[in-house]
Amino acid sequence: MRNTTLRDIVQITGGKLVIMGAPEDKVKLLNLQEQVLLRSVNDLCIDSRRIKQGDLFIPLKGNSVDAHAYIPEVMSGAVAALSNREISDVYNNSSAYFSGEKRHDIIIQVNNTQTALEQIGSYGRSLYGSPVIGVTGSVGKTTTRCMIATALRSEKAVFETQGNLNSHIGIPLMTSRMNDVNTDIAVLEMGIDRIGEMDTEVSIVRPDLAVVTNIGVSHLEHFGTQDILKREKLKVASKNTVLFLNADDALLRGLKSHEITSETHYFGTSPDVEYRAENITQSEKEMHFMYCHNKKQIPVRIPVLGEHNVICAMAALSICDYLGMDIRKAADALANYEPVRQVTKRTKEGAVLIDDVYNASPDSMKAALRVLSNYPVTGRRFAVLGDMLELGSREGELHSEVGVFFDQICVDELVVVGQLATIIAEHGSKACPLMHVKVCDSLEDATDYLRDRVLPEDVVLLKASHGMSFDKILNWLL
Repeated sequence: MRNTTLRDIVQITGGKLVIMGAPEDKVKLLNLQEQVLLRSVNDLCIDSRRIKQGDLFIPLKGNSVDAHAYIPEVMSGAVAALSNREISDVYNNSSAYFSGEKRHDIIIQVNNTQTALEQIGSYGRSLYGSPVIGVTGSVGKTTTRCMIATALRSEKAVFETQGNLNSHIGIPLMTSRMNDVNTDIAVLEMGIDRIGEMDTEVSIVRPDLAVVTNIGVSHLEHFGTQDILKREKLKVASKNTVLFLNADDALLRGLKSHEITSETHYFGTSPDVEYRAENITQSEKEMHFMYCHNKKQIPVRIPVLGEHNVICAMAALSICDYLGMDIRKAADALANYEPVRQVTKRTKEGAVLIDDVYNASPDSMKAALRVLSNYPVTGRRFAVLGDMLELGSREGELHSEVGVFFDQICVDELVVVGQLATIIAEHGSKACPLMHVKVCDSLEDATDYLRDRVLPEDVVLLKASHGMSFDKILNWLL
């Protein structure tokens, strides 16, 4: 929020400045108001537990908590707070304000704090003069974003999304920080789980380039069909956006001319694709392939497993190539990429754990199972799977689809936890009769079973939706 004052915030949001305990004398009041409006805003904060000196606190109303209740207690550090509630309502019997020395708490009243957050985020984006890349898709957004940023850093200073701030709440927090340091380019992750959210996010991010990783079945509970999901994801690109699409995704490759109005480029593994990966191989810890575009043929290695990660790397390299960067330098940078998903770890006994517990969808589940199947190991391969959530009315069908997929891969044992995951087990045992299948009632039962069964030469994949808390199994095994 460099060079942003409370005066700017009032103007951006159309808010009304309120000073608690302000003097009644008009001259003194005007002088105090002028002093207040000149105060700098260091950052935006939506979590009262993480307030820092000089932050602007923006309370949002969640399903169970309305953060307006925390305004009085954060004001000892915050420069000001937004509010769409009456001040008397916020400060009613508040011991944080009425006990001890009376403070001049600064409140900016707005019609809606979420809308105000978006307005401030849009303002931050308007001040950023360098190109912005937006990354969306059903799965692989974070890995693709991180790989793009890694490759770009071979020649450029890069601003990128921090952590998982990729929603209509997190994105304006990111764009408000884009000007805090000087960078050459920004890479912003754009996730949606409701119809209409992409419209809001695009109005804030306004990407110059955009990547769509794939159109899967994530959040079908809210979107209904893949066609609707595809329509919403493609809103990431306006007619002035340069769009990069994954040609290995059938729904993206089969787009009709009326579905795209922007300049479009494809990356993937097919021989007829503009930016393509050839000669793909997997070792114990790396993927190797040849990056090909026009007459360029550049060898690439990435320290992650799975062909799906090759696709993420191709998105990064195709953008670097389009921007006129040295692809050899970009490829060298990707060789030092630090993975944030699907990280391999070892137990103290020596068994390999493939940590993929962050989230799960049918596409990412199959991709992870391919990684496990191709992993070079002298022992056995264990797939420990849990429920995939937010799949709507097709949840049973999609879990059975993952079970049937076991006839295409090599897995020795399947261990499942969760009501929906039992569907995977049922169809998995039919698809691969020689595979040992174990259904566990709880995370603790699965952990105990694995402790008894897994040997030092084995490899274990852990994969489920975040809500299944499979990180507990991972931590217990470690």
